[in-house]
Amino acid sequence: MALHELFLRPAQTTVTFRNYANQTALPVRNWGAFMLGNGVGGAGVHWNAETFRFLPSDFVLRTHLTERYGANFLPADMTIQDWGITFDDLEPHYDQFEYLCGTSGTAGNVKGVIQEGGNPFEGPRSRPYPTPAQKQGYGHVLFAEAAKQLGYKLFPQPSGNLSEAYTNPLGVKLGQCTFCGFCEWFGCANYSKASPQTTVLPVLLRKSNFEARTECEVMRINLDGTGKRATGVTYVDSSGTEWEQPADLVLLCAFQLFNVQLLLLSGIGKPYDPQSGQGRIGRNFTHQTISTAVGFFDKNKYNFNPFIASGSIGMCIDEFNGDNFDHRQLGFVGGGYIGQVRTNGRPLESMAVPPGTPRGVPNGNKHYATIT
Repeated sequence: MALHELFLRPAQTTVTFRNYANQTALPVRNWGAFMLGNGVGGAGVHWNAETFRFLPSDFVLRTHLTERYGANFLPADMTIQDWGITFDDLEPHYDQFEYLCGTSGTAGNVKGVIQEGGNPFEGPRSRPYPTPAQKQGYGHVLFAEAAKQLGYKLFPQPSGNLSEAYTNPLGVKLGQCTFCGFCEWFGCANYSKASPQTTVLPVLLRKSNFEARTECEVMRINLDGTGKRATGVTYVDSSGTEWEQPADLVLLCAFQLFNVQLLLLSGIGKPYDPQSGQGRIGRNFTHQTISTAVGFFDKNKYNFNPFIASGSIGMCIDEFNGDNFDHRQLGFVGGGYIGQVRTNGRPLESMAVPPGTPRGVPNGNKHYATIT
């Protein structure tokens, strides 16, 4: 149970959910794959540290798709839209983030020049990654060799688990990842993962004009008489006492689930109505989806040692991501990267076994399973 203290429980804060508008919304009882953070640093404490950038076309997706495939390509009821900013607008901030985190990777496009060993589909970055890509395990290398023979462009997954010791622009020192395999669901005891505790908080806490208030929850954003300007927040501390904190500037930095919830509770913006298509708050809210495939190999020939891993180790291809391939006759848009990635080999959580393997048979306090 101590491990789960890192995660927000639905009993602490929850939202209601329904699949269709005609259903009765019910409270969420299990967050599933969300793994929302519960403390200082939030989910940045236990994240895997996969550090991808969006593709340039993602920012102008409606414009990009209509220019490439024609004005009638997208159905009229599809809510795809441009973001209002471009990749070039955001690139300096991507760069700043990666250098604060010490992100390990191999650049594929530096100032428009394609780089060997990186992702050739990525948008032009202003400079290489601050640290080299992590070393890859045996399984990742085999995947890379096979994919390369098929003509794909392999690149190492960008990682906030550092390949070498690093000092970021704020002067905070991070250690080298030891491939312990305990990134997902865990904080890093080696100071090798780019979490708030290892990148920015040590500097902020020493500043006289900074104060961190823990075990508090903001309930609403307070507005002035016009309803157009934030004047501060109302929050509750661990004793249940309600406080008002005036502010010149209010930043919403929570996971988007609670950013949306807070805007709704504060009466800011027009809530999205799926029937009329009107409103912005909550529109197009989504979550990551992934598909996986598990392969079993001759144990006498291949010893992958999956427990030797970091949160974002692996080799990837991007030929099937975004609009990197022709969607003209496919009936859908979008895609995703494909990679041989493995965050760990913890036997009680993620060790896969072939079909037909007997279930564990209890024997006192022990459980046995045959792996073939």
